[in-house]
This record gives sequence, C-alpha cells and structure tokens, in this order.
Amino acid sequence: MERILSKEEIAELLSAVHEGEIPLREDEPETQQDVKREVSSLNLLALQGPRHCKIENFDLILDTLARHLGISLTNRMQRSIGVRRSIMEVYEYDTFLQQLTGRDALGVIRLDPLRWRGAIIFREKLAFYVLEHLLGGSPDVELTLPERALTAIETSILRNTMADACLDLNKTFAPLEKIESSLVKIESSTRLINIVPGDASVLAARFVVTGTNLEDEILLVLPMAMLDPLKEKMRARTSLFSESQDRPWQAQLEQEIHLMDVDVSARLATLQLTVRDILNFEEGDILDLGCAPSSPLQIRAAGKPKFQAMAGTHQGKKAVRITGRIQRHNILVKTP
Repeated sequence: MERILSKEEIAELLSAVHEGEIPLREDEPETQQDVKREVSSLNLLALQGPRHCKIENFDLILDTLARHLGISLTNRMQRSIGVRRSIMEVYEYDTFLQQLTGRDALGVIRLDPLRWRGAIIFREKLAFYVLEHLLGGSPDVELTLPERALTAIETSILRNTMADACLDLNKTFAPLEKIESSLVKIESSTRLINIVPGDASVLAARFVVTGTNLEDEILLVLPMAMLDPLKEKMRARTSLFSESQDRPWQAQLEQEIHLMDVDVSARLATLQLTVRDILNFEEGDILDLGCAPSSPLQIRAAGKPKFQAMAGTHQGKKAVRITGRIQRHNILVKTP
C-alpha cells in the first residue's frame, strides 16, 4: 500500500510548487523519446537521383555512333579527334539540366518519325575548342575558356559541326529504324531547350572526346518515351550490331574449318530388309540393288548428300569420279 502524505507534507509540497522549486509537468525538459522528428516525404514515382540505364544492345548502337562522331569531327577539324562511349544514365529532365554550366552548346534535334525531340550537347570546353580551331587557332596552344555564354555568331559557326552529328545519328540507327534527324536550333540557355516536361525521364549518353589539349564530353539526351518503340527491335537485332565484333572469330573459324576431318562415303543404292532376312544370309547370296552397275553413286559428307559420281578404278584401286554437285531440293549441278 502506498504511503499517504500528511497535511504538513502536502503543505510543503504546494509551497514548493508555488515558489517554483518543483517544475510543473509542462515545464519539464523533453526527453529523447518526447522530441518530435520531422518527417520527409518520399515520392515513389519520381527518380531519386541518376540511375544507370539498362537497355539491351543499346550500348552497341552508341559504340557505332561514337565511331561516326570521331570520323566527322576529324574531317571537320582536319586533325585527329577520338570519341568513345562512356556511361548511360537516366534522370528527371529538370535534374539533368541543373548539371549544365550555362556555357555549353545546346542543340535541339528532331528525330522523325519518332515523336519526341532530343538534344545533343557539346560541353563548354569542346564547344570553345571547336570554335578556336575552326577560326584558325593552333592546336598546340592551351585553350583559355571565357567566363560567358556562347554568342549568336559563335552558335552559328558551330551549327555545321553539330549538324554532322545528326547525319551520324541517321547512319547509326539505319539498320534498326530509318530516322531523319535534323538540327532545329542551338541555344546557350537551358530554359530554351524544353524538349520534354521537367518531371519526364530522359536518357543521357555520355561520349568522351579527346584530342590535342582536349578532353571533354558530348551528351546525347533522348526521352525514355522515345526509346520505348525501339526496345523490342534492339532486342531482336543482337547479331546485327555485333557483326563487326565477330569478324575476327569468323576469319579464325574459316581458317580452321579446312583442317577438319569429315567422313565421306559413296552410296550406289539402299535396301530395306527385315532382321530375319539378314540372319538368313549365307556366303554367295546375291542382293538385288534395283539399279545397273553403271548407275551414278551418291557421295555423302558427314552423312549429307553432296555430290553425284561414277564408279571406276584409278591406278588399280577402286575409285569414284565426281560428275556434279547436289544442291538443295535435289538439283544437280554439273561439274566440268
């Protein structure tokens, strides 16, 4: 049983509360369990930062595009420029635009008959590098980047170079889908290249560009909705884009196949016999093949009919002379 306070103890307690020596409950300091924590919202539909893109065989397409871009830049600038594919990432479009510096060359491209527009971006160092050397600058001089956006005259000079990239896109996608891409405009402000709504997902494919005193990037930005109709075709055309990579193996196989051993047989005719007939065979029995001894033989390689031939002898040994090649559908092609 709990002890009951006396009148004197109750009076002392009330006096202490009145004088503030004992804090009331609402004045007590909050414990760690009482502290309210802020709750942040989580949007399950929106992208939480960039993520790697996994589209089957699309990397093979981009490798081909990198090769075409390198050739176009080399021809345009009359000096060796290398281009290689880097990473592919998926962003919300607004999040992607926040990465740009405001001094990049932003090209908006049309990709007919695909529904959406895309963008091809020369990062600032590459853009000013191309400008410098198109205007006669020396490749041995270290490039100094101006702290400003591109002017209208500079974007006009870059137009043909960026239009070359559209032709490269046409050649790259030709085996998969016939597209006619073209450069719509070049901008320096990210607010003027609204190719999709800000919350739409876009694929950003990065290409590393290297040359004398140069290492920068080209970005190809495509809406994910644009790629959806092409995914099934990319999945079905695996062998198409890997053909160039398989050529060394093909040459090796063609070289080694000539050294393979193959069983070759010559067949005059075939018989169908029962097991009883075979067991009753005796020495001296004659089997009627149903054809004359001068009938043509069938030469088989690995069990497959390949040639027609005539039986004979050569240097005292049994031999056959090939008279024609058996093609598909039993078409006989005469040999000289």
